[in-house]
Amino acid sequence: MRKLSAFAAGWLFLCLAGGTSAVEKLRVAFVSPVPGFAPAWIAKETGMFARQGLDADVILLTGSPRLVQSLIAGDVDYAIVGATATIRARMRGADLAILAATTNVSSQKLLVGQKSGIRRLEDLKGRVVGVSQYGSEADAFARIVANKAGLRPDKDVAIIQLGGHPQVAAALVAGKIEAGVIGGLAFLTAQKSGAVVLATAVDLQTVSLGPAVAVTGRSIQRSRDSVMRFMRAFVDAFHYLRTNRDGTIPIVQKYMGGIGVEQARFLYDDYLPLFEELPVPREKGLQAAVDLETDPKAKSFKPADFVDLSFLKEIDRGGQVERIYKK
Repeated sequence: MRKLSAFAAGWLFLCLAGGTSAVEKLRVAFVSPVPGFAPAWIAKETGMFARQGLDADVILLTGSPRLVQSLIAGDVDYAIVGATATIRARMRGADLAILAATTNVSSQKLLVGQKSGIRRLEDLKGRVVGVSQYGSEADAFARIVANKAGLRPDKDVAIIQLGGHPQVAAALVAGKIEAGVIGGLAFLTAQKSGAVVLATAVDLQTVSLGPAVAVTGRSIQRSRDSVMRFMRAFVDAFHYLRTNRDGTIPIVQKYMGGIGVEQARFLYDDYLPLFEELPVPREKGLQAAVDLETDPKAKSFKPADFVDLSFLKEIDRGGQVERIYKK
């Protein structure tokens, strides 16, 4: 009996030890090194993922359409990515859901060269506007700007993809393009070289989803608990981002290639007014993205077809999720 008790005790110890050490590995990819994507960095660096039993590799994978394809293929578990690319893939049959969005106003800015002669949005007619990639948030903002000016994208205004924001900034500074949609540090580079801000999303009072957290439906079906733990860490990190400037700045520096503290502070302060109380995507922003699509099938989709707000609603029971969504 004593031997049996000893065996049972040993087995119980191993089970308990195994339970406490069972850590789930994840790959979380973000599409651009700018503060809107910082919650994933913060959750990694402050141990918020770890406290939820998650061992997350947080990696940069540029190009929203490319990252969405990696998510669909299962190469990454979560994508923090441009909402437009996610919505477009969902309309084409991909089993994806947007769980959160860090901003509902685009951080993208339209810059023009000093010698371009472009002074108003209407002056873009017949000009070339550079964006990072087709299907990206920069591309979406370029099309919003054209529509605001009463111009037809790709007809009255030529929109070309150049690969990334640094490439757009370099082409603008070199005079190879007359206008470009730029965000992040590339914006500082272009501005210091003489480029002029012509319009921002805030100026134009446009609702446009920023970085969105996307996951596959199969991941939700496979382990809703795992997705919930990821979202708890993400929401905690989002709160940290909004309220802890001093703690966030060193993390921003690290994930943005060791930039200087003044640059990090500038970018943080540039983004801070864009953040809501919770990372809830607005219904109007989702609808705006759908309205930009030229595919006739887009008319059959509603904003609710692209989101799963159940995780955020479970985390926050105060009704803020629905209030922000309908804002």
